Amino acid sequence: MNKKHYLLLSGSAVAASIIMVLFLVLSLTAQTDIPDTMKQHELFDSEEEYLSYIKSISFDTISFNTVTIERGDNFWKIAKDHDVNIDTLIGANPFWDTILASVDQEIVVPSEKGVLHFIMDLDDIDNLCSLYGVEEKDILVQKLPFFYRAYYKLDSDRKPIATFIRDTKPVADTMTDKLAHKYTLREMFRSPLGGRFSSFFGSRRHPIFNKRRFHNGVDIAARYGTLVGAAHEGVVHSTGWMGGYGKAVIIRHPNGYKTLYGHLSRIFVRPGQKVSSGRLIGRVGSTGWSTGPHLHFTLWHNGKLINPMKILW
Repeated sequence: MNKKHYLLLSGSAVAASIIMVLFLVLSLTAQTDIPDTMKQHELFDSEEEYLSYIKSISFDTISFNTVTIERGDNFWKIAKDHDVNIDTLIGANPFWDTILASVDQEIVVPSEKGVLHFIMDLDDIDNLCSLYGVEEKDILVQKLPFFYRAYYKLDSDRKPIATFIRDTKPVADTMTDKLAHKYTLREMFRSPLGGRFSSFFGSRRHPIFNKRRFHNGVDIAARYGTLVGAAHEGVVHSTGWMGGYGKAVIIRHPNGYKTLYGHLSRIFVRPGQKVSSGRLIGRVGSTGWSTGPHLHFTLWHNGKLINPMKILW
């Protein structure tokens, strides 16, 4: 081997060694600088940065609109207007602490039902399958630059990668702590029936006595005879006539929760009976102090009244 060839080979070996060292250094740097969190809002410095970033990403089949809340709006109305649901809005707005909309608030609305979830490493897609209980084909990834997969791990300042999991619900572990608590409670219970809220928890003028009194639950107007289901699994505590509630059922649930279902026309359960979530317990009526067919629904936790709207959203 002549000297020229030897120098070329030596130079190539040195260059390869330098590239390998740089690769390792950059990889280690990238790993230490990349946030390791499931909380989606922690991947961004602020909600303003998040909203700006949303406008810069794109998918092949999904789009994201930013909507400004106007007077009279609420998140359910926005969801209905865009043919999605409240879970989809929660999954696309990681900075939310509450589900109460405020005027001039800017929110993200996906074009279809699902969850927007950000990852820092494309290898985490397998984890998303486990987290949301879906198959990989249900997970869409944002459009990425050419050869992105070949070099992105070397970038310690890389941006979160947007994925969209179709037709699924968000999980509490990805939310702010305040919203996670509310969402977990909501997931524990279900609405006892479909209907229109006709009276809410708190002070109100009584429809019969025409005096302001505290209303310890919510009233859900529905047709006479509409089936009523248990809001959560539990054991029937008592049934029968309960004063102003008329024919009613009280169920004790795990973890100190208790619910009451009043003004029923018929009762299908008995004290001591175990019921599953959604188990039919009676039919809507207008017994007791009532001006028309509806269900009165009360919720307690460890003996203290809770606004049922915290779980019926």
